[in-house]
Amino acid sequence: MPHRERYLFVCINRRDADNPKGSCAAKGSEEIAKELKDALVKRGAHKRIRACTSSCLDLCESGASIVVEPDHVVYGNVTLADVGEIADAAAAGTLVERLIVQPARPAK
Repeated sequence: MPHRERYLFVCINRRDADNPKGSCAAKGSEEIAKELKDALVKRGAHKRIRACTSSCLDLCESGASIVVEPDHVVYGNVTLADVGEIADAAAAGTLVERLIVQPARPAK
């Protein structure tokens, strides 16, 4: 299995519609994951960067969420309109600062 430079874990957890926490899937994350994978292919970055789906990341309050590794940051309230910018940043090795809801923790 090839090691990638960066991984984008897109939460696609789905809870019951009446759950007060909501869920990323109900906020469009399944389509975001699909579009993000396509965007990375279009940019020729899919062999260096992997967009993966994930079950619950425990970030429901942050809307559709993506964990970016190895940067250890979380993007929140992600929409389809953000996908191109996320793919561009990942390909460039940068972050989309306006989407960061949980910054990297300092190393111990």
